[in-house]
Amino acid sequence: MTNTTFCADKCVANFASSVGNGATMTKHYVAAINYVIESRDTTPITRMYQAAKRRGDNKTASLILSTFSKVFDGATATRKKGQLVGIKITGATLSNSAVSKLHELAEDKASMRGPKFAAAFRKPKDNSEFDLIAFVQRTLKNNPKVSKVAFAAAFSAA
Repeated sequence: MTNTTFCADKCVANFASSVGNGATMTKHYVAAINYVIESRDTTPITRMYQAAKRRGDNKTASLILSTFSKVFDGATATRKKGQLVGIKITGATLSNSAVSKLHELAEDKASMRGPKFAAAFRKPKDNSEFDLIAFVQRTLKNNPKVSKVAFAAAFSAA
């Protein structure tokens, strides 16, 4: 059953006007995601992305697409002349865990711009060992005026 009370125009307008309030952005974004889940119509997400781009808010625009790609794994963005014109979810699978995370964030009134929102969809870090050789190479590259001998002496003294 499609949500008949959802108005895509109003949701997108409210999202675009609440750019300064990240918690309100989250609320409207989650409403749009719920609509996409029910109707399979990605127009509100596309329009939210376009509204963010028009405002020059590239961070929010990329966040919209990256989060959407976590909710619908396999979703593809359609572009013409470098501009996003649609998002296809045919063949994409819905991630219930990502939807649950979104609903939890909305309930907690988490800001879409905040660290809690970003951490919810970040890939877990690889706990590999510290690569000492890569560190030394990077340090020497970033500090070309330091001689290798002086660096080795300082490194061994530490």
